[in-house]
This record gives sequence, structure tokens and C-alpha cells, in this order.
Amino acid sequence: MRTTWLKLLVLALLLFAVPTASMQGDLPPVIPVANPDSFQNAYVTWDWQAFGEEWYSAPPPDPLAIQLPDAYMGSLPSSPFDLAQVRFLDDANLDAAQRDLLAQNGFVVVPGGLDQFEDPYRSDSAWDINTGHGYWVTTDAMLHALYVAFSNLLNFLETDELYTRVDNVALESYQAAWSQYEAARGSALEAPARAAALYYAVALGLLDPDAYAGTVDPALQADAGSLIAAANTAEGRLDVPFLPGYQEDFSQYKPRGHYTTGPEQEQYFRAMMWLGRITFLARDDSSLQASLLALRAMEQSGAVADWAAVSDTLAYFIGPTDNLGPAEYLPLAQSIYGADLPLDTLADTNRLAQFRAEVQALPGPRINNVVRPLGTEAEQLDEATRGFRLFGQRFTFDGYAMQRLIYPYVGEAGNERALPAGLDVAAALGSDVAYGLLAEQGDTSYANYDTNMSGLRAEVNQISGADWLENFYGGWLMALQPLWNRTEQPYPSLMNSDAWRRRDLQAGLGSWAELKHATVLYAAQPMGGLGGGGEYVADTTNYVEPNPLVFSRIAVLAASAVQGLDARGFAVQDYSSGAPSGSSMIREAFFRLAILSAQAADMANKHLWGIALTDEEQIFLKYHFGSSLWYVRYASELALEEPPKMAAIVTDVASNPDAGTVLQVGTGYVDYIYVITDSPQGLQLTRGSVYSYYEFVNAIDNRLTDEDWRALVQAGDVPARTGWINSFFAE
Repeated sequence: MRTTWLKLLVLALLLFAVPTASMQGDLPPVIPVANPDSFQNAYVTWDWQAFGEEWYSAPPPDPLAIQLPDAYMGSLPSSPFDLAQVRFLDDANLDAAQRDLLAQNGFVVVPGGLDQFEDPYRSDSAWDINTGHGYWVTTDAMLHALYVAFSNLLNFLETDELYTRVDNVALESYQAAWSQYEAARGSALEAPARAAALYYAVALGLLDPDAYAGTVDPALQADAGSLIAAANTAEGRLDVPFLPGYQEDFSQYKPRGHYTTGPEQEQYFRAMMWLGRITFLARDDSSLQASLLALRAMEQSGAVADWAAVSDTLAYFIGPTDNLGPAEYLPLAQSIYGADLPLDTLADTNRLAQFRAEVQALPGPRINNVVRPLGTEAEQLDEATRGFRLFGQRFTFDGYAMQRLIYPYVGEAGNERALPAGLDVAAALGSDVAYGLLAEQGDTSYANYDTNMSGLRAEVNQISGADWLENFYGGWLMALQPLWNRTEQPYPSLMNSDAWRRRDLQAGLGSWAELKHATVLYAAQPMGGLGGGGEYVADTTNYVEPNPLVFSRIAVLAASAVQGLDARGFAVQDYSSGAPSGSSMIREAFFRLAILSAQAADMANKHLWGIALTDEEQIFLKYHFGSSLWYVRYASELALEEPPKMAAIVTDVASNPDAGTVLQVGTGYVDYIYVITDSPQGLQLTRGSVYSYYEFVNAIDNRLTDEDWRALVQAGDVPARTGWINSFFAE
């Protein structure tokens, strides 16, 4: 996807060069992205027929080939809604305010207090499927299943492969860097060579303390120790002594997400944060030479293959790096200094100037996550952030969008927009509802906000479905887009109402929070800053939320993950232990999710076309959907010693070191959604599960972990939810 984004960078430079103007209410629309006919990326060539051969029966239709009707042909009821005619109303135990919203909108979301998304799809005394109570299968439930599988996939990849590879890079590169330093003693390269060795020593100390203690020279440990301690303490904004004028936000090193489950995960988190954030800035001679010596050490140590394996894996699952690194620096350096990067040539100041000029001609970072001097203006950001990172954090479009919508790009000195909002991402991807809410909050009144939002929307219109699917993260954002931006014609009036669009906005933001949670270590953070069985009961009518493109894209992502794992040999089953391996169960979770989502997409599309679900499909929804959803989570978490007992998560998505604040987003208890649908017996109430979404500003040294957040959720001590959900949600 890097080629695609490089093209878009040129477009962005043109678009964002538009003079400041007030463009409120005149934003360019985002054209809803269509599914490609097919796609191919680094690991996957789409072939649903071959994929489906593994299923025990005929697989559902190809989710990529789904076609919506030109106009809605289904039978979901429209307003006004007479609740006296709705079956099962009393069984929902709704109060007067909740009934008012139900009568007004045809649906209502109410507090569920539920730990897991499959819970509402299990028959209970209040919602007995054997007495006709039906389910409403939500996009939320399937998106959450995608998150559970993906988060655990990253966990297993990290512990089973990436940890060892990164350890090899740190250890072998340190040893080469130390030898290099000894050779450079007494020369002009002594200080930068020591900086390169110190850089790897800190990484090794964070990742593998035993190897660090037995390998790193005691004299170097004295300097590395303070940096290791700062990362382990995870507080404050401190100087990095071996990089002149460079400060690091060590609050970023607090393990969070799935990295709090054990010492190895915590060590990996801190080491990769160091290797992904510390930047050898190109503007400074000493730092630039140190980057060349760090690069030379890794290249001469033979660790490049391990570095490339890690980088390629992260590029597929998260996205291309947003920083210059070995892939860009090494060929340039070899062309200027020679293939082996001899030490005597690295001391040549004329060649260093030539190398810097070549580096300055390369595309710079698009997301600033370097602590920069107070008052840095937009035109100064490139110089203040351009440089070398070994495992540079990853470019994601949402991170880029948030960066373009905060100071110094938006606002002005004295009236800075210090932090972005989740609504920014939805608005950039086409949600006019999100933009309207931002306008109500006053966000769009900041200088350059509308100009930059218009530029972002123009960029989105240049990204095809195949482009989004070049990596897993981009494909996830593509899956959210039909929640935030779609044409009205194929959908029921229920889904075209402002209340439902806000419900969809929350669903997308809940899933986006989970995506950011899963990728908190890697994604660059902006700084401002079916089956059979059972006897069909004729009076049970279930519905799948008629947004088939969301389900279809989840299926595509899940199937792609299976094919990607197979292509990399990650999920080969070893039966010698008598138990399935963690990676093989992750593969099983993704496989089941792909089939389940493709089935949901097909059924949702039938609702749009006015085609009744078959008895077999109704049986599946009635008896097996909840257990199928549970199985995806079970398979994903089977190898975990202590799987989380609740779905609630929290993460930080943007930081402002100057103000000492972070933007945190999260999900809490799972809520109920009740939707009025038709049935052979007349109007009925159906039940499903949806996200609860939270967004709040927190102190930078108090980035909440999941454990912190879940304790707050269980205690009821959480921030108030945003007011814009009141059109569909009632306590």
C-alpha cells in the first residue's frame, strides 16, 4: 500500500495548500467505496471458492461479489410505530423514556450490563426463543468478533515469532555496534558509534534483561540504565542524552492493550516502543551519523533478515511504516559510501551532506509522534520529525486524518486544537452526521479545519477498495465505512433516519476503538497533537441488520487472515502435545468468522432484496448464531491462561505532551438494542447486542490499561457518554 499512499501524498500537498477559507456546509461528499471484483496483496490472492472448500457444506456466496438492489425491496416497517401492535414489548422491560424512543425511531438502545456480545443471543427467561422471541443480529457483534480474533492473532505472532526475531536484531546488532564503537575510538565517529551501541543496548535491556546483563559492556550499562528505568517507569518527558536536543515521551512506554498479560508481553511492548519511536533526526550531523552506524551494525550482524520478517509482517497487518528506516536508508547509504559502508567513508563530511540531501528528498512522516519544541509551526514539522527509525511506527489513514485536524495544521497560536476526536475519523471517511456533530461542538470553527477536512475527503475518494485491502488495518477501516457513509436507496427508512445513523456512528466508533486497542504498539499516534439442527418454530422470525457490506468486508478480512497465515506457515498444527496450538486455533477462529460473516452478509442482503430467509437460515439464527459467535471468541482465546471476562477495552489514540494530556477511547458493558420488525404474526420486537462507546481526555501519565478501565466499568465510575447518543439511547 506504500505506493498508493505515496501517490496520495502528492495529492495531499496540493489539496492542503489551499488558502485558509471557511468551507462549513460545503464539504465535498465522500463516494461510498465499492468492493473490488478481486484483489491481491503481499500474502493473499482472493479466491473464495478455494477457501470455501474447507467448509463441511456448500459455503455461502462470495462476500466480495455481493450486489445491493437499486432500491429497498424489503418489508421492515416504517414510522409511525404503534407500540400496542408490537409483540414481546413488555418482555423487554422498557421504561417510559425508552418506549418513547422506540415508538419514535422503531428501535432503542438501552443499558445491558453485559460482559460479552453473544449474551443477548442466548435464550433466557425474559427472551425465550421457544415462545417466538426473535434476534436482531448486529454489525457490532460481528465487528467485535473480528477484534477478538485479530488482537489474539497479534498476541500469538508476537510471542511465537516476532519476539525472538526482534531479540535477535537487538542482540546481534548490539554486538556489532559495540565492535564498531571499539574500532571507532579516537576518531570523529567515536561519539556516534557509541550512540548506536547505546541505542541497541537499551532495546536489549527492555526486551531481554538477562541477555543485556550478560552482554552489554558495564560502562555502557551505566548510561543505558537510566533510559531503561525511564521506560520501565513510563512517566515524563525526558532527554535522550545520546541524541542532541531530542526528548522522548516515556509515558508511551506504559504497557497497555493485550500487552499487560505477562512479563514477556510487557518487555516486547517497551522494546518495540523504543525501536519504533526513537528517531535519529536527519537535521543533526551527529544523529545522522549515528543512524548510519546503527544501520551498518545491523547490516553487518546478519540481522537484516529478521528485521525484514518483522517489518513485512507488520506491514501486512497494520500498514507501511510512516518513517524512514533501513529499507530507505540502506540503498542510499551503499550508493554513497560503498556496499560495505566502510568506517572511514562514514566519517566523510561531504558524503554526509550528500546523504542528508538524498534523505531530505524522500517522503517524510505524515503523522508526527516526535516530541517537538513548543510553538513548532506546520512548515517546520518535516525538519523536526524527519529521521531514521529501526521499526518505524505504522502509517494508518485514521492516524493521518487526526494529525491533519489538530495544531499546528488546525487552529492558531493561542487557539490551538490540541487533541482530535473520534468523530474526525468518521467525518473524514464520509460521515456527514459526524461532521454536523463536530460543528455543533465548535470543532469546525478552528482555523483551517474545513479546509483540511475537505482535503482528507478528497484523498479518501482516491482510495479504491483494492487499495484499502492492501493491509488488514485498511480493510478494517473499509469495513466501517458503510456504517458512516452509504447511499440511501438500497436501505430501509429505519436505517436512513438520523437516529439510526447516529447508532451506526457509535457502532463504527466502538469498533474503531477496538482496532486502535489492538494496534496501540504499532500504529503511529498523532501528537498535537450457519449449521443445521433443531426444529423450526414457525413463530420465530429473526433479522440480520441489513447492512450487508459491513458483514461482507468482515468476511473478506477474516478469510484473508487465514490465507495470510497459511502463506506464512504460521498456523501449521503440531499434534505432538495432544492439544491444538494457539496459532492453529486463531486460524480456526478466523475461518469460522469468515463463514459466519459471509452467511450474515447473504442474509442481510436478502432483507434488502425482499427475499425471505429460508427455514434453515431461521433455524441457524435461532439456535446457533449465539454459539457460533461464542466459538470465535473461544477459539481465539483458548491458549490464554486468563481470558478477559468482559469485552470492555480502553486505549489512547492521541497525545499532547505540551499539555500533558491524552485522548482515550473505549468500550464498556455491552448494551441491548431492540428493533421493531415484521413477522408473519405482525409487528414484533427483536433483540441484539451493541457497543457502548466512551471518549475522554486523561492525564498523559495516567494512560489507563484494560485492567484499570474494567474496574471503573464494574464500579460504575466511568465518564459520561456523549450527548449525541440520546436520540437512540436511554438509561
